[in-house]
Amino acid sequence: MKKILIALLMLSGKCFSNDLTTHAEKSNWKQTGNAEETQRLCLSFQKQFPKKVNCNIYGKTPENRNLYYVTVGDPKTPAVWVQAGIHAGEIDGKDAVFLLIKEILQGKIKNPLQGIHLVFIPIVNLDGHERSGKWNRPNQIGPEEMGWRTTAQNFNLNRDFMKLDAPEMRDLLKLWHKIDPVLSLDLHVTNGAQFQPEVGLIILPNTIQGETPLNQAGKNYESALLEKMKASNHMALPYYPSFEVDDDPFSGFGFYVSLPRFAHGYWAVNNRLGMLVETHSWKDYANRVKTHHDTVLASLQIAQVEANSWKKIENDADLQKLSGPVVLEYKHTEKSRMIDFPGYKFSKVRSAVSGEKVIKYDQSKPEVWRLPLYEELAPSLTVTAPKEGYFIQPADADWLLPKLKVHGIQFSKWTKPYPKKLQAFRATKTQLSPNSYEGHQTLQVEGDWADEELKLPEGMIYVPLNQSKAKLIIQLFEPKSQDSFLAWGLMNRSFEQKEYMEHYVAEDVAIEMLKNPEIKKEFEEKLKLDSAFAKDPSKRFDFFYRKHPSWDVRFNRYPIFKL
Repeated sequence: MKKILIALLMLSGKCFSNDLTTHAEKSNWKQTGNAEETQRLCLSFQKQFPKKVNCNIYGKTPENRNLYYVTVGDPKTPAVWVQAGIHAGEIDGKDAVFLLIKEILQGKIKNPLQGIHLVFIPIVNLDGHERSGKWNRPNQIGPEEMGWRTTAQNFNLNRDFMKLDAPEMRDLLKLWHKIDPVLSLDLHVTNGAQFQPEVGLIILPNTIQGETPLNQAGKNYESALLEKMKASNHMALPYYPSFEVDDDPFSGFGFYVSLPRFAHGYWAVNNRLGMLVETHSWKDYANRVKTHHDTVLASLQIAQVEANSWKKIENDADLQKLSGPVVLEYKHTEKSRMIDFPGYKFSKVRSAVSGEKVIKYDQSKPEVWRLPLYEELAPSLTVTAPKEGYFIQPADADWLLPKLKVHGIQFSKWTKPYPKKLQAFRATKTQLSPNSYEGHQTLQVEGDWADEELKLPEGMIYVPLNQSKAKLIIQLFEPKSQDSFLAWGLMNRSFEQKEYMEHYVAEDVAIEMLKNPEIKKEFEEKLKLDSAFAKDPSKRFDFFYRKHPSWDVRFNRYPIFKL
């Protein structure tokens, strides 16, 4: 159907032209084009270069706009994926890559697509892109008008890779898993302080996480890319340039590993190389477009040489069975080294508005800052992988299984007898977020997995860990993971008490239960040792209710089980 739509648009003759120049270039990099321009360019490139370019639609937005993507080169070769405009106000990448495609196809630069092909998504957040305004990014220089950060449904798509709330994200990931690129780039513009470097290039996986072949491939790509950027007279950083303490340059910078809710973090847990590209908002639009252009070009040049090697390394990583401890999150240690960082002279002045001191930069006075770089990482969350996999109760299948399909995760209905014991996770403490985040009241839990004899219903869904998406599965199913289904608040109902025992009933129950010497001893010891318990009548009654047959044994039990 989508191909038919493209063909009809082509036949109409209204959606393409011989002009492959963006509005941004025509305006001398002062402005950016709209959604109609993206459609026109996509179709026009295909019309003029039918053997080299394909223009396709991969989905629709909530406001009924077609989501286009462009493929350039032989689709039988390894793919390099480049996406722009997931934050639609940060739209430099769209104009940069359209310029690069034009230069490649017109022979103005040496073809960097020998043995690989490019898959380009010009605008991921298309509805947000069309919500254009002059002040959508007040801390960014150009273009004159730009799109909005979030979608028409007010989702930040670069927080949605795991929970999959937005239709744009579900369609994007279906395409990404189908293409299965060896390298993926996510093009952004950073906020923050004013300094001289033009771009941060954050590549995952990397040797900051370990010395696996895939991590080493990421490090080698980083080294080659930084070298190429330096040769092109760009000042590039291999980390996100955000101060450890806001508005304090001398607090330094720190390395980190992104959660999989973010694009490059998601690609990494799928055993694929990914990079977050963050040009600097205080450089003008022409500078930022050029920086994105050169970053993508250099990445394609490296991928020409390395793509087949990357593919083998990634496929080998897919085949490795996870077992034992698995690190899900990292934090940098307090160890640092001092670096010379190219910044600008700054001062702090008393604000007439807030009364606090605010930082002011003078870009006419470059200077070198001496500051710490925290580049040593240590695990901050380690979990134990199940030996076999996870069970999902059939009651959750209707909402959960469609998400697993989008993620490319294999599962099946369990038809064998259940094992005598499975592992269940019971929360000993729960903490709901005080405010909504991305439309969810998130949940943090404390507790542990333990063997239990469980009476499970027929039709449980089994998710084996012995598959290529094992790292992704663990991130989604381990309850302490910040990007688990539980943490996103999708299972809060399992941690809500639904039934109660009135105090006048509990009084009679408690008196009867105190006839048991063991219970009586436990109760009296708790009264002596726990003053808060002793002073709280409800807690005292609850002590007996939890031991009574009427107590809900499923309360605070995570509804997913380990095999």
